[in-house]
Amino acid sequence: MSTIPQKLASLPGFRLFPWAAPLRLVPKPLQLFAAQNIANQFLRGQIEEGELDFLEGLIIRIRVRDLGYDWGISKLGQQLIFVQGSDDAEGSISGDSHEFLLLAGRREDADTLFFQRRLVIEGNTELGLQVKNLIDSIDLDEFPAAFNRAIAAGADFAEALT
Repeated sequence: MSTIPQKLASLPGFRLFPWAAPLRLVPKPLQLFAAQNIANQFLRGQIEEGELDFLEGLIIRIRVRDLGYDWGISKLGQQLIFVQGSDDAEGSISGDSHEFLLLAGRREDADTLFFQRRLVIEGNTELGLQVKNLIDSIDLDEFPAAFNRAIAAGADFAEALT
């Protein structure tokens, strides 16, 4: 007799990541508030230098499928705005938290993740590619050491699970 986790694990694209269960419980308003504040803090330099001006008046949808996170991100003045994701977004990038962690920790190249369809760009692909290029251009040394250690630890864990 098969157990429920074994049945779930056999589904195409399903992975049992231990962080998924608790993170799925974070209420949507708290997700949006935290993500917006973190993004604005850590990307302040890029925002001030105009590197995110391509988002002005447009919405890119980011979906972290296994966590149920679905955000729309735009730029208004000198800040990023996070709203609930919707089909009205000009473009979207979607994938599982595992792939986003590997990308953030620089363990996998963005082009590889997109080519292998582990991260998917839909809609306005030019907008999606601009976001991908922005991610590639970010110098992680500009971020606080504690943040980089946390991302590295998460990426180590994600790598170990594959």
